[in-house]
Amino acid sequence: MKILYIITSTDVGGAEKALAELAAFTAKEHTVKVLSLKPLGPVARELQAAGVEVASLNMQWYSQTRIIQKLSAAVEAFRPDIVHAMLYRGIEYARTACAGKGIKLITTPHFDLSKKNFALRWADRLLKDLDTLTVAESFSTARYLVEKQKYQKNKVYLLPNGADEKAFYPDASARAAMRKKYGYTPDNAVFISVARLAPVKDPLTLLQAFRNVLRSFPFTRLVYVGDGAEREKLEAFIRQNKLEQTVLLAGEQTNINDWLNMADVFVLPSVEESLPLALLEALRVGLPCVVSDAGDMPLWVEHGKNGFVFKKGDLTLLSCLMAELADSPERRAEMGRYSLTLAKRMTDTSKQYQSIYQQLINNSFHVKTA
Repeated sequence: MKILYIITSTDVGGAEKALAELAAFTAKEHTVKVLSLKPLGPVARELQAAGVEVASLNMQWYSQTRIIQKLSAAVEAFRPDIVHAMLYRGIEYARTACAGKGIKLITTPHFDLSKKNFALRWADRLLKDLDTLTVAESFSTARYLVEKQKYQKNKVYLLPNGADEKAFYPDASARAAMRKKYGYTPDNAVFISVARLAPVKDPLTLLQAFRNVLRSFPFTRLVYVGDGAEREKLEAFIRQNKLEQTVLLAGEQTNINDWLNMADVFVLPSVEESLPLALLEALRVGLPCVVSDAGDMPLWVEHGKNGFVFKKGDLTLLSCLMAELADSPERRAEMGRYSLTLAKRMTDTSKQYQSIYQQLINNSFHVKTA
């Protein structure tokens, strides 16, 4: 079987990370190629190191009109049995490039379409029927596509994101080594967020909440793993509030399991989400989680049991919830144990995709709509 993955970019992000795991797994038994619309990023290099063929159409903001032609030619040259597209432009361009070619097209959004402007939502609604199958990575995505975008129910399949239990797990030795390396003592309560430094992740609200918590609990620390356009703004806030000794902007990292094990609480205050991989990874590690009510996050964080859920943008409530966990190691441990229990619900999405691919080839895949 030949499978062509099309994605908008190979920068660091949840969708790109999901693609890398899936493509590497699929390449063990099938012929795989990954095609990025934008210039190659860090995830592309990881895939290449794993032996997966990756190419770029080098799309820039001024060159988008020619991309569909280039993409169509690339599809014809590779002659895939299945095209699997992710992220908005990756999906819409793949739909147009594959139209009329008789190729089975799977789309997986990995983004919140409801936050796109009217023109982009209209374009998606216009082209949606070109899909053979849409695989929604979260319940909120599936519901929006069917109810608002009028996708056919029998062509939308819910397959929630998952985190690999072999890559993410509690590791006491990693915790000890990382805390020693970065100078955190057993008394430090370390909060961690793993996300792009982008407005949709709302890192500034997290910094403001941490500043409030620090006033009452000076032993707390905050680590932010990720990079992005908001970095300068956050660095300025850290300087202005004299947080240099208590906040670490770690930038992009690869050993995320080690970083999560170093921490005591995971926090993600996003204003837009589907179902972020970072949250699922934190659950695998056994961290209590404090998250906004965006996307499917409240389905994985049971308020008061394995963490807390707050209304996105609510700085006061976020500050209070973080303070409650900062003040109680026993509560953190109890919630962490329940996170590990919830993590058992996750499925191996890469294996399930292999089954979907084969059934589509055999024309035997059917979505139950009852």
